[in-house]
Amino acid sequence: MKIAIIGGGTAGAAAALFLARDGHHVVLHERVPTPTPVGAGLLLQPTGLAVLRDLGLAEEVLAKGGPVHQLYGTSHTGRVVTNLQYTDWRVGACGVGLHRGVLFEALWRALQKAGIELRTGSDVTAIEDKGARVEVRGADAQLEEYDLVVVADGTRSALRGELGIKHRVTPYPWGALWAILPDPQEEYRGCLRQWYRRAGQMLGVMPTGTVPGGHTPVVSLFWSLRADRLDAWQATGLAAWKREVADLAPETRNLLAHIGRPEQLTWAGYSDVVMRRWHSGRVVVIGDCAHAMSPQLGQGANLALIDAQVLAGCVRQHEQDAAQALAAYSRARRAHLRYYQSASRRLTPVYQSDAFLVPFLRDSFMGLSSKLPMMRRQMLDTLVGVRAGWLFGRYNGASAPFEGLGAPAESARLIETPNRAARRG
Repeated sequence: MKIAIIGGGTAGAAAALFLARDGHHVVLHERVPTPTPVGAGLLLQPTGLAVLRDLGLAEEVLAKGGPVHQLYGTSHTGRVVTNLQYTDWRVGACGVGLHRGVLFEALWRALQKAGIELRTGSDVTAIEDKGARVEVRGADAQLEEYDLVVVADGTRSALRGELGIKHRVTPYPWGALWAILPDPQEEYRGCLRQWYRRAGQMLGVMPTGTVPGGHTPVVSLFWSLRADRLDAWQATGLAAWKREVADLAPETRNLLAHIGRPEQLTWAGYSDVVMRRWHSGRVVVIGDCAHAMSPQLGQGANLALIDAQVLAGCVRQHEQDAAQALAAYSRARRAHLRYYQSASRRLTPVYQSDAFLVPFLRDSFMGLSSKLPMMRRQMLDTLVGVRAGWLFGRYNGASAPFEGLGAPAESARLIETPNRAARRG
């Protein structure tokens, strides 16, 4: 088939690679004339890593990433709220903190090597499904016809609304300030560290490997902030903010010393995108365009990669009928995506809100409940990206642990609670 991919981010690029590998004529339209990565560091889970392995890109990405073996979060009183280790899910499993540019460059180099037709500066403004073909129109009003169209133009999609699918886009009141900072001593190696003061303050530091072309280890720093308080934050000044952060997490003072200008911190807002289904005739939406959510669960890039892999599988299975292939895709993704969207909506206010009672209950009971085998298993399944239902359901498409990252004892500085350390001793 002749297939158009609209959007060259993670979902669009991965879909183009999978579909071209199956012999389809793929044309990727990217609105930006010279595409570059946008956004902070990201966390790849075992599910996303397995998709990259399928594409033959895992080793290239892992060479520049920072293995994450543990998520460890404490309240301002020192109470342990989160303590999850990937090896408790499956031996050999871990996440990988990654600079977004590393993934972007790996995918785009692969696109070029695959000979995929790349049209940068191509602003697609309209799509019309004619039944047997799909018409794609650009800003210059030129028409082109395709057998199938994949829309992957992100959270702020200009095309999603044209498909006639009932959907809702809700901006979150909260967002985050982020920065990529050097960590030459690898103080945060192996551990995604978080600190909380109720739900109004949250700091996260994630090992992020190295930047494209760089060799010094870096981390991604995130600071939770309400969107309507951004102006007040800017007016208060950098020094006051650094004192606030150091008061919550004194051990980050060395890291904060690398921030000398407010411009080093970038504001990121996010939205919740919900669609009744993800296809209409011969057109399908994937990635953030289809299901953007809060980054609390760290699943954005992983779900985008899985979307691409599953879509290619459905097209392969129903190659003679594009509409049937896309209907199969919506069915195949429903349980997995619905669970993570629902979990994200419920979890976000627990960590980002002005609520008082909810974070109190979180601090009091979350650490305790994670020690119960059933609850801990659900938390770990959710973390690694294989949960597909609140009670039952599992995504098995890419759930095998990713090998080759070394044992945690050799490559990570794990934080242990006294009780856990005593049990191991």
